[in-house]
Amino acid sequence: MDPSTPEPPACPHSYPPFTTLARPSTDTTPEATLFRFHPSFLRVLEHLLTPLRPLISMTTCVPHPDFPTTLLAYHLLTSTQLDDLARHYHQVWPPMSDTKSYPQPIPAWVGAPNERAVDVDTKRRRFGRFIGLRGCESPVETGSAPAWESWAEQELMARMEREWQEEELLRARQEGAEGILLRKCGGGS
Repeated sequence: MDPSTPEPPACPHSYPPFTTLARPSTDTTPEATLFRFHPSFLRVLEHLLTPLRPLISMTTCVPHPDFPTTLLAYHLLTSTQLDDLARHYHQVWPPMSDTKSYPQPIPAWVGAPNERAVDVDTKRRRFGRFIGLRGCESPVETGSAPAWESWAEQELMARMEREWQEEELLRARQEGAEGILLRKCGGGS
């Protein structure tokens, strides 16, 4: 595509971060500038700028210098950085005494016989699971429904159960002890 051509690419799935305007705008207010972005750009940017709190090493009590501070930095980790992070947090093969000291140990790839076969996406998913990110199951599920759908269904069911229990508690407080006893004994509605 020629850079001087104003038309967007033909692919319907690629969105430039800025939408092109039919005529140049002279309005420089923040509101006008905001509307020039693609509608989902700011939401995605806000999501990628979510801060991550660093884990500290069990032996040195300091975080690794390459520990990602945002989701964007997490997604930009290289294979070498992920290997260094795994070593720093004792997620290596053979396991060390400190390997299981972390809340979520992961399958080690550093030092494992199949170390060269582990790709950067698998390393990233494993490290994501190690630091507590959602949706970082490894290996990737190959079923008909994506992992996020099953997670969303589980979250929905857990939320419904919580709300039902909260509603029962609220009703019990409103009715008082007599109403509960009556209902349990079959005398109430």
